[in-house]
Amino acid sequence: MKTILVDDMMLDMQLFELKCADMADFEIVGKFTDPMQALAYARDNRVDFALLDIDMPGMTGLELAKALRDIRPDVIVVFVTAHPKFAVEALRMKADYMVFKPFDRDDIADVLQRAQLLQSRQKKRVQLHTFGPFEMLVDGRPVRFRSAKAKELMALCVFREGNSVSIHDIIEALWENESPVHAENTGYRRTIKELTDTLRHLGVSDIFVRERGSCRVRPEVVDCDYFDFLSGKQEIYYLFQGEFMSQYAWAEPGIYKLCEKKANALGQ
Repeated sequence: MKTILVDDMMLDMQLFELKCADMADFEIVGKFTDPMQALAYARDNRVDFALLDIDMPGMTGLELAKALRDIRPDVIVVFVTAHPKFAVEALRMKADYMVFKPFDRDDIADVLQRAQLLQSRQKKRVQLHTFGPFEMLVDGRPVRFRSAKAKELMALCVFREGNSVSIHDIIEALWENESPVHAENTGYRRTIKELTDTLRHLGVSDIFVRERGSCRVRPEVVDCDYFDFLSGKQEIYYLFQGEFMSQYAWAEPGIYKLCEKKANALGQ
């Protein structure tokens, strides 16, 4: 679990860090005394669990928590405070848990166990499999797309790692050998509609965002082997055996990227 600690008191963070070292599921990816630095980190990096002091100069833990959840809605937030007066406000903004200073090792162990339990309950409805042929499952069942192009568009958005995919990119990838005029006039519009209709019917339309002239997938609301690989989950490296979205020629450059990352990570 990618964990950040934010507290203007370095000693308190060190106590949590020592306890986390005893629990393999927790990886401290950042310790911050400045809430703005923590927020900047979360914008560019995956954060599963945030342990936040409430009473901090510049930005309170409550304000930081709200900003973090705007970026990563599924982040687990636990507040640390010496002031019980903050408890009501923390509960109003739906904190996952609170611990009061001074705390001991048992308190820390309780916080970490609760975070593990919360994460296990947050299992996402959508799973995306990219190692081998691309497949999408909702609630454990394979999705039947309305067309092969709609499925390929979903795969292309996953390939782009949540970044916006322009109409030009869609046409170039999905209609490589067809008339650009035909694709622009009819094909891509129909394909986007087929995909959005399928997702809406399954109740998972929140994973896909349509924007002016582009679309994208939201990595934070899906489980995906590709995203986990890129985020550094070493146990995922062994699942990649040289095949990646094998039905799509445009995905071939991704194979070399994954092979290189795996080799560097495992010292091969």
